[in-house]
Amino acid sequence: MKVLLQRVSEAAVRIGGETAGAVGRGYMALVGCRAGDTAEDCDRLAVRTANLRVFEDDAGRMNRSVVDVGGAVLAISQFTLYADTRKGNRPSFVEAGDPAEAELLYERFLADLRSLLGPDRVAQGRFGADMKVSLVNDGPCTIELKSEVALRPTPAPRPRLPLPALSLVPVETDAQIAEARTVAEKTWPRTYAGIIPDAQIPYMIERMYAPEAIRRDTAEGTPFFLVKADGRTAGVCSADLGKRDADGAAELHKLYVLPQYWSRGVGHWVLDELSRRCREAGAASVWLRVNKRNERAQKAYKAAGFAKKRAVCTDIGGGFVMDDFVYRRTF
Repeated sequence: MKVLLQRVSEAAVRIGGETAGAVGRGYMALVGCRAGDTAEDCDRLAVRTANLRVFEDDAGRMNRSVVDVGGAVLAISQFTLYADTRKGNRPSFVEAGDPAEAELLYERFLADLRSLLGPDRVAQGRFGADMKVSLVNDGPCTIELKSEVALRPTPAPRPRLPLPALSLVPVETDAQIAEARTVAEKTWPRTYAGIIPDAQIPYMIERMYAPEAIRRDTAEGTPFFLVKADGRTAGVCSADLGKRDADGAAELHKLYVLPQYWSRGVGHWVLDELSRRCREAGAASVWLRVNKRNERAQKAYKAAGFAKKRAVCTDIGGGFVMDDFVYRRTF
């Protein structure tokens, strides 16, 4: 992964004739991803971007970071950073990452920067769009940062990033219902690839996230919430706040976090917050279902204090089943 930092006094990006993002003093950052890049690459480069000292101190020396000077960052996706010009006059871009994966990494880099600088100090363009970028390079000063771990793993520890400012927003409006479904459409293929049949993914999304399904569940005491991180949608969740099992337990029905927020503590926070709300609503415990082959999720639930209790398999129609373990957390 590469980030080309240009120290600027101002920068802006326009899409379709309208300004999509603009900053004053800080960086214009071009972000390029290649095959093999990981979330660790994003985290490291975000930390380096925030901490790099190239802004002048009172003595005129490059000794301050963008954090120190209260600056901002305009981050633009740029696959051409991985152009190979060694042969002929036409660049090759075979090193550039798959667009779908690169977009997730770009969004991860943005989320990391917002945690480090603040949500109002990071602007962006639109991945894959035709953008018009303008800037005033201050200095000039242009520095390239390269990933320390992509394709060449090192024993360096992963940087610890602050938890974003998190909240749960009830899903009530048509726009929020559409947003909840969008989260499912972005997370399910990545979560369940190789775990359930490909055809089962859209079948279950339609079954669980259709507007009528969300409204029905909400009316029956199982509201949906959008997970917000620094004011931006980071996931969706749902829980039984108005109904109980015979033993007083409440079910946590859904918890999906967008991939750019994985391994950032967001899911753990949501589990704790939903559990707290269920407990305040009178529940004695909470439980959830997780696919037997979803080892990543099971590891996260165990870390959050849930214990595996039993197996359950449910026919959901369409020739599909939900083959799960039940995990429970007792208060």
